[in-house]
Amino acid sequence: MITPSIVFYLFFAIPYIGIMYWLIKQDKKKHAWGVTVITVIAIAGFFVSQRASRIAVQNYKQHQIDARQQEREADSILRTLNRDTIK
Repeated sequence: MITPSIVFYLFFAIPYIGIMYWLIKQDKKKHAWGVTVITVIAIAGFFVSQRASRIAVQNYKQHQIDARQQEREADSILRTLNRDTIK
């Protein structure tokens, strides 16, 4: 397992599961609060995940465009240098 995964489980997943278990056990009326909280958090997590994925894809595409432009500039400089050294 890599470090971010361990950190995620130690600081977020395990405490979240523990708190949700405690919340459901505290609710004596058909676990309505626990289920509501879990549902709201799951929906929020879904939207955050979708937004983060969309931003990551946009950043990746922009990185590819920037890399191609840098390659073209480097090729242009090398051609210019080669042309000057041949003369």
